[in-house]
Amino acid sequence: MVSGTETKFRYGQYCDSVVHESNPADEEFKTIPFRERQNGYYSGGDKVLNPGSHQYYASESKVLVFETHHVHTTDVEDVFKVEGNLIFQSSYYYEQSFSYGSSFYSHSSDSSNRGVLDFDFQGFWSITTGKLCMVGSSYTYSKEGKLLHLAAVLKFNNIKNSSTINTLVTGTMDSLYPADEPNYFEQISLLMFPQVSYNYTKVSKQFSHGCPGGTDIPEKSSLSLPQSRTICNMLFGQGNAFELEYASGCDSSKSCNPFGDGIGYLPQVMSLSMIHCSEDKLSSRFLMEFPNNNYMGYYSSFNFSTSLVGEGSWDAKKNRLCIVACRIYDASSSLEKSHVGDCTTRLSLRFPAILSIRNTSTVVGEIWSEKQRNESGFFDRIVFRNSDHSRGGIQLKGLKYEYMETDKLKKSCPKKNPTEKSRGKYPDGYSGDMGFRISIKNSKGRGWGSSDPFAVGDQPYQRFPFLIPSSSSMPINPGLESNTSRSLLNISYKMSITLPSLKSFSSLDPFNQSSNRYLDIQISAEGFYDAETGNVCMVGCRDPRSENNASLNHSMDCEILVDIHFPPLNSDRKGSKIKGSIKSMRKKTDRLYFEPLDFSGRAYYRSWAVESIWRMDLETIMSVISNTLAIVFVVLQIFHVRKHPSVSPFISLLMLVILALGYLIPLVLNLEAIFVQDSERSVWIRGGTWLEMNEVIIRVVTMVAFLLQIRLLMLSWTARSDEKKKALWVAEKRGLYVCFPLYIAGGVIAFFVKWRKNLVDTEMYSSQYGEQIILGGSSAYAGLILDAILFPQILFNMFQNSRKQALSRFFYIGITLVRLVPHGYDLYRAHNYVDVDDSYIYADPAADYYSTAWDFIIPVLGLSFAAIIYLQQRFGGRCFLPKRFQESVIYEELPVASEEQLPLKSST
Repeated sequence: MVSGTETKFRYGQYCDSVVHESNPADEEFKTIPFRERQNGYYSGGDKVLNPGSHQYYASESKVLVFETHHVHTTDVEDVFKVEGNLIFQSSYYYEQSFSYGSSFYSHSSDSSNRGVLDFDFQGFWSITTGKLCMVGSSYTYSKEGKLLHLAAVLKFNNIKNSSTINTLVTGTMDSLYPADEPNYFEQISLLMFPQVSYNYTKVSKQFSHGCPGGTDIPEKSSLSLPQSRTICNMLFGQGNAFELEYASGCDSSKSCNPFGDGIGYLPQVMSLSMIHCSEDKLSSRFLMEFPNNNYMGYYSSFNFSTSLVGEGSWDAKKNRLCIVACRIYDASSSLEKSHVGDCTTRLSLRFPAILSIRNTSTVVGEIWSEKQRNESGFFDRIVFRNSDHSRGGIQLKGLKYEYMETDKLKKSCPKKNPTEKSRGKYPDGYSGDMGFRISIKNSKGRGWGSSDPFAVGDQPYQRFPFLIPSSSSMPINPGLESNTSRSLLNISYKMSITLPSLKSFSSLDPFNQSSNRYLDIQISAEGFYDAETGNVCMVGCRDPRSENNASLNHSMDCEILVDIHFPPLNSDRKGSKIKGSIKSMRKKTDRLYFEPLDFSGRAYYRSWAVESIWRMDLETIMSVISNTLAIVFVVLQIFHVRKHPSVSPFISLLMLVILALGYLIPLVLNLEAIFVQDSERSVWIRGGTWLEMNEVIIRVVTMVAFLLQIRLLMLSWTARSDEKKKALWVAEKRGLYVCFPLYIAGGVIAFFVKWRKNLVDTEMYSSQYGEQIILGGSSAYAGLILDAILFPQILFNMFQNSRKQALSRFFYIGITLVRLVPHGYDLYRAHNYVDVDDSYIYADPAADYYSTAWDFIIPVLGLSFAAIIYLQQRFGGRCFLPKRFQESVIYEELPVASEEQLPLKSST
C-alpha cells in the first residue's frame, strides 16, 4: 500500500473551471456526496497500479473505494468542501470486504492492507451541477525501487441529491505531472453506482401485480421469506453464482445470448451482487455479471459490456424476487462515457419448496426479454440455478427433499441381512461423519473429490456439527418399507470428482467436453443408509454434457449405481477407510456407459476427533516429562563429571555435539512459537487452550536441556585441551572417520527410499516434491541418528580401549529410554487413535522413523548400544570383539614424552 503526501499543486489552477473554490466554514455538513465508503470501478492507470502483474488478477479486475472524511459548508450556498481518500484495490481484497449499504467490512485495520494505491484528496462539490473536483497526492515506487511522488486532479459527474437507475457517477483522474516525467500516469476513468438518496423508480411501477411475463409457478412450489429475514438478507453481499441453462440446440446466436453475438461467447454463469438495499428492506439494487468463464471466483474480471444493473422487489404473493434490468453501454472504451439504457430485460428468482435428485438447487430463476421476437436485442428465455459448487446454499424453513427413484432402489439396492463380520456400531446418519473426501488410486490413474450428504430423510442436510432430526424426517420412505427395517434411513448425496482427462477415463467423457487437463464429474444420488451394516446404496444422476461446457436444457443420465461402505466406529483407526464404487447400469454398447470407478475415503469420525484432542493433551504432558527427564539425566552426568574429573576427557565429543544439535534444531525451527504469534497457526483446540502455549512450554524445557548439554560439552572439551591428551583426539578422529561415511551412506539410502515411496505424487505435487523429499527425509533421518546416540561413544571406547566410567549409568540408560519410549507409544497410538495431520506433539512421524518394523528395530538397537557401553566400561572398550582383536596391539610412532603419549595398544 502507498498513501498520500502533501501536494504542492493548487486547487484553483486545475478545478476552478469545474467548481469554483470557496471559503470553507468550520461547520460540518450532514449531507455527503457518497456514503462513508463508496465502492466503484476504474480502468487505465496500469503504469502506477498494474494489477495485471499478479498471475491471479485479470487486468479488468479494477475496483476502488472512496472514503469521505469531512464535508464543510462554504460561503457559497450550494458549494461544499470535501476531504477524502481514493483507494485503488485488488479484486481479491474488494470481494473479501464487499457489502451493501453503508457498511464496509475489512479483515484488517492495518493501513498497509488498504489497497494498491491510496490518494489523499481535497476539493469542492456543487450540488446544483453535480460536479466534484479535487486535487490530491500519493506516492508509489518505480520498478527500480525509487520513490515516486504522484499528484492528480479528480473529477466526478452526476453527484446530486437524488439518483435513479439511470444515474451513474462517472469521472476521471489525471496526472498533474508532464508526460515526459516518471511521475506521470495515463488517465484513469472511474464509475460508481450512487447510493445516497436513491429513488426506486422501476420496481414501484412494474411490479405492483407481480412479475409480468414470468412463468407462473404454483404458490406452494416456492418458499416464503420468514418475517425475520428480507431479500436483502438472503442475497447479501457478492458472489451469488448461478449456472445458466439455455433451450435445446442453442448456440451463440442472437436469439439465445442476452447481449447478442457481438461479445463472441455464450455466457455459462451469472453472478448476482447486491449494490444497495432500501431503508425499508423491500427493494434492492443489483449488478448482474455474465463473464467469459464457468467459475465466479475472487479473481473474476469486471466487464460492464456484459453486465446488467437492475432494481428488484419481493413479490410476497408469488414468493419470488422480480427484477427490472438495464444494459450498460459505452463502457468498453472509457468508464467516463458509460450510460444506462434498454431496460427491457427481466429476471425472477425464487426458493423452491421441494428438492429432488434432478433439482438440487435451492435458488432458481429465469431471464427473459420483453421485446418481440423480431425486434433487435430479443433473446429466448434462460433458466438459472445456484451452482452445485456452492456448499450449503440458501435454505429456508419448510424446505423438503422428495425421493424420485424408489422403483430403481427396490431393484438395485435389496436389503442385506448383517453378517457376523459386518456387525458393529456405525455412524449416525444424521451426524457429520457421513461426509468425506474421495480418493481414487488405481492402475488407470488417480483422482480426488468430495462426497457430502445433501438430504437426510426429507430434510436438507445442515452443515453443522450436530444435526437434530425433525420428526418428519425420521420415517422411512413408504415405498421402501416392504423391504426394509427401522435401521434404514433415506439419504441423498452430492458427489464431486475430478479426474485427469486421459484415455483411461474416456468412458466418463462420452461427448469429449473436457477441454482442459481435468474432467469434473458432478453426481447427485439418493438411496438409503443401513445403520446396521454401514452400507449406503443409491441411484445417481449426472449430466455428462454440462460438466465442462455450457449447460443446456436436456435430460440427465440417471442409470448410475453408487455404493458406499463405512467402517465401524470401533474399527482399527490406522487402516479404517470408507470404500465405495460408482457403476453404470447401462449396457456396454450404450454411449453413456462407463467403466466402474472404485474410490476410497479416509474415515474420520467425531468420536475419534474427541479422542485425538485428548491424545494431543497427553502428548504435550509426555513431551514435557520426556524433556524434563533429559534435563535430569544431563544434570546427573555433570555431577558425575565433577565428582570424577578424570573421566571427563573420555566422553565422545561427537556424541555430545549430536545431542546438542538434537535440541538446537527444533528450537530454531520453532522459534516463532516463543516470540511470534502466527495467526495462521493459532488453532483453537478447546475452551481456553491455545496450541502455541503448549508448544511454548515444550520449547522452554527444550532450551534448558540444550543449555545444560552445551555445559557438559564445554566441560569435556576443556578437559581435552591439555596437550597430554593427544591420544584421545586420535581416537576421536578415528570415530569421526567411521561415523561420517556411515551417516552419509545412511542418508543417501533414506532419501532414495523416500523418493521411491513418493514417486507416485510427482505429477500432482511436482513443485513441492523436491522440498518434501529433502525436509521430510532429513528430519526423520536425524531422529534415527539421535536414536543411536551412543554409537560414537562405543567407537571412541573401542579405539581408545578404555574402561573408564565416562558415562554415568543414569545418563546413558536414561537418554536411551528417552529416545525409545516414543516408539513404544507409537505402537499403542497406531492401534488406538486416528491419524490427524499436523496434530502430533510427541513421537512425531516427521521427526523420526515410526512404523511397526522401526518401532521394534530401534528399541532393540538402542538397548543393545546401552548394554555395550555397560560392558565396555566394565571390561574394556574391545570386550565385545573377538579375542584375537582384543589382543592385537597397534603401535603408533609418537614421541614418548608422557604416559598419555604412549603407543595405543590392546590390553593383554
